[in-house]
Amino acid sequence: MKATFYLPLADNDGRDLSNEIQEVEDQCFIAFGALTQMGLFKGLWRTETGVRKIDINAIYMVILDDNGLDELKAILKRFKAKTTQEAVFLEVSRDVETHLI
Repeated sequence: MKATFYLPLADNDGRDLSNEIQEVEDQCFIAFGALTQMGLFKGLWRTETGVRKIDINAIYMVILDDNGLDELKAILKRFKAKTTQEAVFLEVSRDVETHLI
């Protein structure tokens, strides 16, 4: 399966999250052997209290099997726990055919 997730470059209070992002990259490399950063984008969202926020996020993609999904969720939960983020976006596409040529 292919999993895509977004990590904000800065926390809700403006704190740089480079170290936390590096930890996610390292943990994904150890767990899955590869990780692709697909670029940066700006996202607009509403907090639980109704406040409008703008984030700059790094988009990541990793290919994994069903057994790896729980590990990826655990990695992202550890990231979230070190931040003031209300949520981390994770999209999972199953039955994706991939080839290394």
